Amino acid sequence: MHRDLLRRELVFLDWSEPDQKAVLNRVSVALEDRGYVRPSFGAALVAREEAYPTALPLAPEAVAIPHCDPEHVVVPFIALLRLGAPVPWREMGRDQVVHDVRLVLVLGLTGNGGHLETLQQLLQALQQPGLTTTMLAARTAEDYLGAVREAVAGGSS
Repeated sequence: MHRDLLRRELVFLDWSEPDQKAVLNRVSVALEDRGYVRPSFGAALVAREEAYPTALPLAPEAVAIPHCDPEHVVVPFIALLRLGAPVPWREMGRDQVVHDVRLVLVLGLTGNGGHLETLQQLLQALQQPGLTTTMLAARTAEDYLGAVREAVAGGSS
């Protein structure tokens, strides 16, 4: 995975939103304002999450990895969110199972290549012991970003 997908301006800490849709809409606006996505991104992200939920029951903290089709993305990115309070999120592959999620990684990838590889590298990084705990405890966006970058670099051999 390219390190330049992870940028300081795309780290959003301690947002308080009432539900998953509000989180997705808010991050979509932030991404559009920064020029990363097209105006269609928000609706596409919400629709895809409704059809194909993305929460993963990682220990000790569930993580959601919402994404949508590349035509809605202008500049490739991974946005890193930490919510101030957990939001119910349906599990990937088991929609009837709901997890309380505070960590959300929004993927915005372009082109045909590398989607699966990027997702696999991200999942490998997220499974490293202590990463989700470090992400929750990070005091600053720089600390949060640094922990994720270090985990990704450690998993890319």
